[in-house]
Amino acid sequence: MRLVATAALVLALARPAAAADSCVDCHKQLDNPVQVEGMKADVHTKAGLSCAGCHGGDPTDPDVSAMDEAKGFVGKPGAARIPALCGGCHGDESYMRRFNPNLPTDQLAQYDTSVHGRRLAGGDAKVATCVSCHGVHGILPPNDARSPVHPANVAKTCAHCHADATYMADYHVPTDQFLKYQRSVHGWMLLVQLDTSAPTCNDCHGNHGAFPPGATSVDAVCGQCHPVNRDFFVASPHKAAFDRQGLPECVVCHGNHGVLRTNDDMLGTGDVSVCVGCHRADSKGWAAAGQMRGAIDRLRGAIDGAQQAVMRANAAGMEVSEAEFSLQGAREALVQARNQVHTSDAAAVEKVVGAGADTAAAVERTAQAALVELASRRWLAILPLAMIAIVAGLLYWKVRTLDSNPASAAPSAERKEDR
Repeated sequence: MRLVATAALVLALARPAAAADSCVDCHKQLDNPVQVEGMKADVHTKAGLSCAGCHGGDPTDPDVSAMDEAKGFVGKPGAARIPALCGGCHGDESYMRRFNPNLPTDQLAQYDTSVHGRRLAGGDAKVATCVSCHGVHGILPPNDARSPVHPANVAKTCAHCHADATYMADYHVPTDQFLKYQRSVHGWMLLVQLDTSAPTCNDCHGNHGAFPPGATSVDAVCGQCHPVNRDFFVASPHKAAFDRQGLPECVVCHGNHGVLRTNDDMLGTGDVSVCVGCHRADSKGWAAAGQMRGAIDRLRGAIDGAQQAVMRANAAGMEVSEAEFSLQGAREALVQARNQVHTSDAAAVEKVVGAGADTAAAVERTAQAALVELASRRWLAILPLAMIAIVAGLLYWKVRTLDSNPASAAPSAERKEDR
């Protein structure tokens, strides 16, 4: 059946689009001509393909005989036929090269290996097929913001089925993934900040070959965006321990669909720490978690102290731009230390923290020295002003004294008369 449908499709698409299309002429006169209107913007229409490309038939025949089965007419294909129908073109590398040489042609092969494809092959017609995600009439390229498979729309497209508890009841899987994703740091970045580099469903699960990541492959999935943390984790004792217990690696601490923005409270032995979920109070892991958290708090405190000193020096008008620039090195060390936590190696974290704390301490000393210099300058400026004030005061006193004692001027007048 797949070969017959594919052959009919290729033959229909091999013909150039006719100037007159009986499919369009007829359907635009119907009460609800959504197919004709939608196809105006369809990527296939823009490539010169017609209705017959998917539905078969003869668009050059103006009569109802255009929909004769002998002319390859297949009508509205059922769900089980859609992947092969789309794959008839999209799986043909030589044919697709005419339109987009860079477009992959293994989508059908990937789909056949996916959860959706395997269930469809087993007779489950409810699962997603090509049109479930891409649409039917009016298919847009993925980089078009209106497309249901544009990065900003993928989560909502998947949620059309996966957030419908009634529709998903037969599959016994959670239906709160979209709600969790909307509240996650990934969802916030993509749906609120419109940062299309943030991951959405297909970045982790795949698209045509959609499949839930296995417990031992989660680090590879997350590592697509977080390669440094992945490498640290793989080298840590957690990797082997998680594999032995079948734990889903990164998900254990960060979650999956509801990944929240990380913070230092996740580390250590506090009430909200993720470490205490596995490590007992008398274990090495507990001690290491507390040591790493203490080191990070120490560096963060050193940075805050240096920043306050720099701000005071700046406010006083002192030139401390070089020290302020150096403080960025301490901030980078803090980021590195937070990443280094994934090694579970307290000594390695302490080493990074030590270098950062030294930088912060040097910056604070520079800022404090600038403030001391400012105080010295103020004293040097005050002394000459004080001397001037004293001299002015003495002169003023002397003048007042002469003005208040006129008798002292009499001898001078007598001497003038004698001359």
